[in-house]
Amino acid sequence: MAANLPRLRAGRLLLEVQGMQRKWESYIVALVGTDITNLTLCYYKDAADKLPTGMIHLHSASVDLMEEVFCVITLEQTWYLCADTPHDAEEWVDLICTTLEAAAMDAPFPSHADPPASSNIGDGGSRRRRLSSHITTSTVQEIQSRDMSTRVDEFLEMYVRSDEADIRSQAARGALSWSCLRNITWRLWLGCLPMDAPLGEWVDITTRHRRRYDQLRAKHVPRGLCGHDEDSMRLPVVMYDEASSFLTNDLDDHPTEKRSEDEVAHMIWKDVRRTRSTMQFFQNDRIQRTLLHVLLVYAAEHPTISYNQGMGELLAVLVYLLHVERWKVSNDDESEDSYVHVDMVDVDTANVLDATGLLQMRPFAAIKATCTPNCKHAVATLLATLMDDRFLEHDAFALFEQVMERMAPMFCPHATSCDRRGEFSPRRDDSSLLQAQCDHIHNVLLRRVDPVLAAHVHSFHIPPEVYLLRWLRLLLAREFPMYQVWVIWDSIFGLSPTDFAFVDMLCVAMLHDNRTLLLAQDDTTGLLHALKDLGGSHSKLVESARKMHTQHQLDALYEHFQQR
Repeated sequence: MAANLPRLRAGRLLLEVQGMQRKWESYIVALVGTDITNLTLCYYKDAADKLPTGMIHLHSASVDLMEEVFCVITLEQTWYLCADTPHDAEEWVDLICTTLEAAAMDAPFPSHADPPASSNIGDGGSRRRRLSSHITTSTVQEIQSRDMSTRVDEFLEMYVRSDEADIRSQAARGALSWSCLRNITWRLWLGCLPMDAPLGEWVDITTRHRRRYDQLRAKHVPRGLCGHDEDSMRLPVVMYDEASSFLTNDLDDHPTEKRSEDEVAHMIWKDVRRTRSTMQFFQNDRIQRTLLHVLLVYAAEHPTISYNQGMGELLAVLVYLLHVERWKVSNDDESEDSYVHVDMVDVDTANVLDATGLLQMRPFAAIKATCTPNCKHAVATLLATLMDDRFLEHDAFALFEQVMERMAPMFCPHATSCDRRGEFSPRRDDSSLLQAQCDHIHNVLLRRVDPVLAAHVHSFHIPPEVYLLRWLRLLLAREFPMYQVWVIWDSIFGLSPTDFAFVDMLCVAMLHDNRTLLLAQDDTTGLLHALKDLGGSHSKLVESARKMHTQHQLDALYEHFQQR
């Protein structure tokens, strides 16, 4: 019974109720539940009431926010609730969406002290990360449940009817949160799918990537770890010491290489078992084996970089996205009618796109055309190949390799660039690229944006790399929940696809958006603790960084013309 479920939050809100005339009424609203099946908003007329006046079941719900009003969209209807302030409304949306996402991923619900039911709690308690205030948050189940027709329509809207600049701009504002094709956009931005390649070549390009990975895995992954039957999916449980490893039997010929590769494999395996340990998804044997395979292959193919702690966190973000957006074929999908339907064509509109025209065009063509049934069939066939769950590991490697091409200097800091095999060109001096990047963020970018905060942090003589290293190496992957990290990465990949330079501005925004907290610290210990636990709204973070990025570009342009 909902009334007996644990409360995650309670407070007084206005609720729009139906009747002869719709009106707002005041209720005590409580978020209760233990899992996705019973997660509910109960509303009571009085705090002393034992039974709720009504309930809003949150399974498959989404939430949107408009100033102090937020709406909960369920299968039955759309509910409108009003808080005292926009901040209070955003706090409610934060907790509802975070709890829905936790339920979707079988993760623990966010803890929250249960205050008196008659009071709002937005201003008290511990700091919490807030969700976007301007986008609808879709749950994992909702994305995975989208049928072929929905995915085909989204593909046409994004890659046929939109232009690239518009998609990049929308992505930087969080618009891809509703998408189930984000991984395809990332493949385009990162170069897994060349931007100038026609859509008709995507299948061949993807197939070549997958065949290459099969060859590399056969070459680099020990025989006992690359099987696909049920027994081989059970990860080895072996005690390690200096004299043994689970790879020993596969590396008998070269003791020196064996020792080196064993050490790398041991490090990878330990980190894989710790990766996102609070998410049940990453405790699955198949997924842990996927992470292990990809990292082993990457380390072997790029020996100069090899493996360093943190790479698994980057890979995990990619793997989970591919899992969420995977192509899930059902029996109904085998029917032609499940995804092909005839559009009514306006006789005044001659711009009709068939399958041949579609496959010859490049992505982001910005063509406002009506698609024929065979055109939609071609899109469905293309998507079924690109998002085939059987090749999740292959596609994760392709994405990860491209991410690491930009991120390699973060893990091998005495180099500036690398070729496909991981061979670096040396820097002109002995200074670390990572050190230089940290200094630039703190001493140039932050000082330009917020000189008071920069001086305050500098006064404690804390090296910038102490707090920036994790943010830079992991692209903020550990500072926010997974689905919020995707939004942050949208902005990084979309605005700086060649070098990920936008992460510098995100770091500055992280500091600036938390300036009140940081300026309040009066000793080194307090400041270090605050720097390690900065929260806030991921959407506000991206928006702040985007504005700084634009201003930085304008300043650079102005300086350029001043020097002429």
